[in-house]
Parts: sequence; C-alpha cells; structure tokens
Amino acid sequence: MSDAKQREADMEYWMNQIREGSIIPQMGGESQIILKKNEEMVFAVPNISLREPIAVRRIAGGYGGPSFRVTKGVYFRVGAVGAQSESHEELRDIDQGVLTLTNKRIVFSGAKRAVNIDLRKIVSVEPYSNGIALRRSDRQKTQYFTGIDQAELTVGIEGRTYKEPFSGLILMSMIEGLIKGME
Repeated sequence: MSDAKQREADMEYWMNQIREGSIIPQMGGESQIILKKNEEMVFAVPNISLREPIAVRRIAGGYGGPSFRVTKGVYFRVGAVGAQSESHEELRDIDQGVLTLTNKRIVFSGAKRAVNIDLRKIVSVEPYSNGIALRRSDRQKTQYFTGIDQAELTVGIEGRTYKEPFSGLILMSMIEGLIKGME
C-alpha cells in the first residue's frame, strides 16, 4: 500500500474510533475554566472567534414634491416622505477567546462573553475547515466558533505518526464520541 493510501486508511480508522468514542485525543492547552466533579479537560484552543447572526436593519427614504415661496424666507412644501425598511441577518464577530472541550461540555471564555454548552443539549454540529456551527436545544440562534485550524494534532496509529491540522470535522467527531460516551 502506498504511503498516501496508508495515511488515508489510517485517518479514516482514527476518525471512526473518535466518532464511536473509543478514543478521545488529548490535545492539552491552557484553560481558566473550573472543572466540575468527574469532568476532564480534552483540549483548550486560544484565539477562537465567537460569531453569531445579528439582525441588521437598514432604512432608506426621501422627500418628493414641490415647494412654494409664500413670503421672503417662508416656503410651503407639498409632497410626501417615503421610507423603506429592510432587515436581514449578518454573521458578526461577537468575541475572541479560549474554546475548551471537556468530557461534559464546551466552554468559550472571551473578554465580553462566556458560553457554557452542555454536550447533551447539542442538537447538531456543522463542520467547517476552520471551525464549527453549533445548534442547541436551549438556544434559537446558531453559534459559530472559528479559528480552530491554528492547532495541530499528532496522530499515531500502529507506529505510524501523522501531523494533522485541527478542523471542524475532527471537533465534530470528538463531540459525537463524547456524547456517545455519556449515554
């Protein structure tokens, strides 16, 4: 088997093991969160951006119609003022901080905001190359955590070692495995 095919097979095996909860890669890192009883830190990654959809409203308008001079310096205007309001959602950076994954929760600790997500409340995870989108049962809006691709994992399988950039797909698999381990 070629080195590329061996690496692909090893990574697929490793990802399946993580997804099933058979292995939980420990990445380490510095986190200031207080661990609860029987809680273990899996990893902490600094410089993560918390992004959320924010409703943005734009109002445009104008005046139309003639004006008549009544006397010197006094004008009478007839016409109408029209305004149009448009609302849409934009994804905006909310805060920058440390993302910590434990065997029970995901914690984001930023300068402005702290987010504590119980793994059992996660409804879905959408992976990206540089982060994840989390939907949970106790919150209506999706939360995005980006910038995790700055971390790197060392994967060891049967004596073979690979360096792999951390990605949303790996994080999603880790979350799935931890949730399966809780059941």
